[in-house]
Amino acid sequence: MILSNIKILSVSETTSGTSETTGKDWATRSILLGFEDETGENYILAKVDEDVWQNYGLQAGSIATVNLKHRTGKFRNGFVYNDIRIVPLP
Repeated sequence: MILSNIKILSVSETTSGTSETTGKDWATRSILLGFEDETGENYILAKVDEDVWQNYGLQAGSIATVNLKHRTGKFRNGFVYNDIRIVPLP
């Protein structure tokens, strides 16, 4: 889902580690996005892989167009969670 005129409100420091299952290194950031629609001011908290973030070349305060990928999953105990990611633009 491509969203335009989104304000980058805040950008976390990079969190990184090594996958226990694959052994590959990973690095992500949390990005707080803000926008207005007919219901007023809204926010989306999304994760982004560090390499994707560097390719966007954005910083807090920027107005941007971003591509979001939304997935929903369910833990074994039945709890449902959302995973919202900023992915490369097509």
